[in-house]
Amino acid sequence: MGGSVGRSRSRFENRMGRAISPLRQPREHAVLKLLVVEDDPLIGPAVKAVLENAGYTVVGPLRDAVKAARVGARECPDLALVDVNLAGGENGLVLARRLWEENGVPSLLMTGFDHHAAEARSFAMGLLRKPVMPDALVQAIGTAGEILGGLRPSSKPDALELFQGSAAFAAGLPRARSA
Repeated sequence: MGGSVGRSRSRFENRMGRAISPLRQPREHAVLKLLVVEDDPLIGPAVKAVLENAGYTVVGPLRDAVKAARVGARECPDLALVDVNLAGGENGLVLARRLWEENGVPSLLMTGFDHHAAEARSFAMGLLRKPVMPDALVQAIGTAGEILGGLRPSSKPDALELFQGSAAFAAGLPRARSA
């Protein structure tokens, strides 16, 4: 993965001049904590570097689904970025479903194979198609952050397919206001 990503962080202040707690900020402005699960020894560290350079907090990369499930339960990430085809043991689909059902952690799946999309529509937020360029990766995480923050996404990279019918996607959508 080539390219570069600038790092920026925003500080929010109220009228009294005190910093606003990150929990009170819209989540797309807060620093998201991401769990990265990728078994490729070259891709995992590259994904971590791109996301950290974009200002995200990254746990991982982890190469094993069983360990990733334990770490996900302990670390409570805002979002998991999960490779579908993990070597040995559970695959990424099983892991993403487990993270959602047991811990409420939504996932974006990463794969180069389209046939996995149908299996994941009920529990994952979406699918990021490999290979993915660094700017598209950062944009995809930003899109997910907007959704998790209760906003409609302002943009979406072509490599990202959102599963709008999934429980994980719907959990972040703004609720309709009653009159």
